[in-house]
Amino acid sequence: MPLEVSFLFGGISTEYDGSVISLTNIVSSYLALHRTERPFSVRNLYHVSRNDGLVRRIAFHSAFTIGDLQAYLSDITTLSGRTLLETFGSVISRGEYVVNLLHGQFGEDGGAQTLAALLGLSGTFGDPHVASLTMNKYAMSSFVSSLFPNDEVRIPKTVLLTARNVDDWRKLASSIQGPIVIKPNSLGSSLFAELFREPARSEAEIDTLLRTIFTYDNSALIQEFIPGEEYTCGCIIRSSEVIPLPVVRIDADRQFCSRDQKYPGNLSEKSVVNLNSAASKSLQSAANVITSSIALYNMVRFDFRVTHDSQIWFLECNYIPSLGEDSSFVKMLNHYGMTVVELIPWIATNSAPLVKTDHYVNYESL
Repeated sequence: MPLEVSFLFGGISTEYDGSVISLTNIVSSYLALHRTERPFSVRNLYHVSRNDGLVRRIAFHSAFTIGDLQAYLSDITTLSGRTLLETFGSVISRGEYVVNLLHGQFGEDGGAQTLAALLGLSGTFGDPHVASLTMNKYAMSSFVSSLFPNDEVRIPKTVLLTARNVDDWRKLASSIQGPIVIKPNSLGSSLFAELFREPARSEAEIDTLLRTIFTYDNSALIQEFIPGEEYTCGCIIRSSEVIPLPVVRIDADRQFCSRDQKYPGNLSEKSVVNLNSAASKSLQSAANVITSSIALYNMVRFDFRVTHDSQIWFLECNYIPSLGEDSSFVKMLNHYGMTVVELIPWIATNSAPLVKTDHYVNYESL
């Protein structure tokens, strides 16, 4: 029986636009293929509104166009919405396989994954505990540090700020010499990430930035800035094998990738690194070790910095990397020899499903 797929996109996080970009690229690429060349069929598009948090179903049909999608997104009030729980119940009753494209908070941090796991929803949601870990930059860095005890991969010195200690950031940051990076602990897409080369001269600006971050996140990071070049390496994951993808170097203005540098038309260039280079081999090896050490499913992307003396520094993990046309993951995927449309059936066929375990232990029967 041919594979049928539905997509969940949008969301209530600040990464809503990134999710729409991912879905739009997949649908555009899919529609560009002749019907006989499409490796799967699309049943439904489920849009989570950032306005009311409700889900609205867009039925996919043989005459569907990207214009239909854009028209819908410009006026979501034409359809009645349902809660995500109600929607998941309907999806299960129809036996749909769902590709989760919800980026950011709730869609990528274990929230939607927990609901999907409890209900037994079939799709690309994965392990809720792993999603929660990878979304927490501070916790994920600590985990990665434990995997490389010989400093093969290092972690920048980092201070975690919460509501309890944010007013003491100056004292806490004094342990970090030189330029610092301020960023949220659990927001993606480099939202509100800023480099301060002379922190002592930017205290008022840092205060303002931290207040902004705490509007959207419960914690923030003050991190040592690592001079060097920024790289990213993704992996696609079989049930029994991790496949590291070609490494991409990101050359950005000011040698720092903020949100502005990571989006199309802005001050950054993305180039695929020679597969035989030392940097490529080292970063692919590091990505393989991290992915193999945790129950990741489907796909993942890691960000690194590499110094002039070839030392690798881990920055963060992207549990659901962007699949937008100009994204780093799509660039490395294409150089591997796979399109974003081909990725969907590859994941559905090769990635191991999350198996719910029985959490009740009857000690009397042991």
